Amino acid sequence: MDHEDQDCPDNIFKRVSEHTVNYFARFGLYAVKILAVAALGTVKGLKLVFSELLGFLSFVFKGIRWFWHGMTESIRLRTKRNKELYNNVRKSKKRGKAAHAGAVTRFAGSFLFGEDGILYTVFNYTMPIISVAFFVGIIRYGSSLEYGIAVDFNGKEIGIINAEADFEKAEREVQQRIAYNENDKTIDLSANFSLKIISDNDKLMSSDQLANKMLEASDEKLTEAWGIYIDGKFIAAVEDKDQIQKALSDRLLNYHVDGEVRDLSYKNKIEYTQGIYLQDSVMEEKPAIEMLTSSTEKKGVYIAQTGDTTVSVCQKYNMSLDDFKKLNPYNSDMTLKGGQVINILETESYLPIQYVKEFETLSFLDYETVEYETSSLNVGVKTILVKGMPGEKVSNTEITYVDGIERSRKTVKSVVTKEPVIEQIGIGTYSARPDPNCRPVTGSGEMGWPIDGGWISDTFISDRNHKGLDIAANEGTDIYAAADGVVISAGWNSGGYGYMVQIDHLNGYQTIYGHMSAVFATENQTVTRGQLIGAVGNTGNSNGAHCHFEVRYMGVCYDPELFLNTVDGTNEEDPDG
Repeated sequence: MDHEDQDCPDNIFKRVSEHTVNYFARFGLYAVKILAVAALGTVKGLKLVFSELLGFLSFVFKGIRWFWHGMTESIRLRTKRNKELYNNVRKSKKRGKAAHAGAVTRFAGSFLFGEDGILYTVFNYTMPIISVAFFVGIIRYGSSLEYGIAVDFNGKEIGIINAEADFEKAEREVQQRIAYNENDKTIDLSANFSLKIISDNDKLMSSDQLANKMLEASDEKLTEAWGIYIDGKFIAAVEDKDQIQKALSDRLLNYHVDGEVRDLSYKNKIEYTQGIYLQDSVMEEKPAIEMLTSSTEKKGVYIAQTGDTTVSVCQKYNMSLDDFKKLNPYNSDMTLKGGQVINILETESYLPIQYVKEFETLSFLDYETVEYETSSLNVGVKTILVKGMPGEKVSNTEITYVDGIERSRKTVKSVVTKEPVIEQIGIGTYSARPDPNCRPVTGSGEMGWPIDGGWISDTFISDRNHKGLDIAANEGTDIYAAADGVVISAGWNSGGYGYMVQIDHLNGYQTIYGHMSAVFATENQTVTRGQLIGAVGNTGNSNGAHCHFEVRYMGVCYDPELFLNTVDGTNEEDPDG
């Protein structure tokens, strides 16, 4: 039984091995079959490609042979015929002079005028070339001619135009001139068109010329006058346009504007076109001037802006206070609120006058505010470290006025003359504090309490001309740098300080930390406020574990309590509250 149990793993391993070998053998067989099929397909594909290529090349070669055979067949026939005639000429010498002369004549006639003779061959080759050249010449001659569209109106040709669009433009022009007629007369403007070759005596007409011809071809009473067009629209016709131009120019010259302006002009484009017009559309010059220089009043609304007053709105729209009160009876305040809807009375000219004023404006740029944590402040203290200041920007602005009312403004150039100063708010992270039973210190706080705990055991000067502040604490308590600076001395001091660290704060101030049990800072090391520099000890001239903290300015010792503050930030209230 034990022997069979020992053989079981061997049998299982053997069967697994056999199955694995069979599996890989079948896999390899299938892989070989697939590769063989792929290779066979590739060979058949290449064979097909080469077969088709050979067939194409054979077809091209046969075509070349056929073309060459066709091109040279007449030459071969001619050579064969000439050889036969030449043999006849040689044989005819034996038959006498008459037979010889006849043979030579037949040879020459066949060589020159025969079916395959020189003249016949030259004719066959040159005629296609001559035909093509003749056809090209006809095309070039036709393309060199100038064509136009002849307009047939009321049964007669009135002119030639370049395109039907010219007639459509002329038709619109005639419609404008007719539309002014108060008698509602209509003119049939239908026309027929035909293509015509333009001769030296013919000239293409413009749309305005065609419009004159169409009116002349009608049965209406016409007259030659000057048409007045505003932005391309026909307004009226006058006999003397100079009077109109002078009146409009005088209006611009006498237009009153406070301050300096530029580009004083009419808002609309005014054009004068001489032509044929209906007599009914021609106005006297005086009524035409009165119409063009007239103005009307219309009611509108204005959304008040911050800083607007009743007087400023009246000045903006050239209104009287009485008119303002009539339109806004429920508004008695002189100062308007931003967003308030105000009824106004606008003066609208038939031909508005526009001008541009340039202003230099000063605007202020908002400053950003950033907050960051700093060990220069005690925990819980939040104060402004750098006061934010708005920037200044000078802009050159162009304001467009229409009839004295601002319609648009555009900033031409802006220059920042003063960059905004980012306001920096510090959030204190310095957490070193004296023991709760230590009396409070209310100095400036520009230096941090240097011990993690402790209490004041001896003050500045005291009764022994003490040069610093003694802070008692358990030996080994952490000592921190009171402010940022560079370590200028670290280690044993034989003058009574024992193990000590001296930091230069690079602003005239230096601090000394004496009687340490261990020094963690090194000379020339840069340290920040709150950075660990040593541990409280009892080395040097000391009577108990404490830290002698000394503050010097320009070599003179000052009371350290003037620079410490253990009150600010001790509560958990909102510093902004």
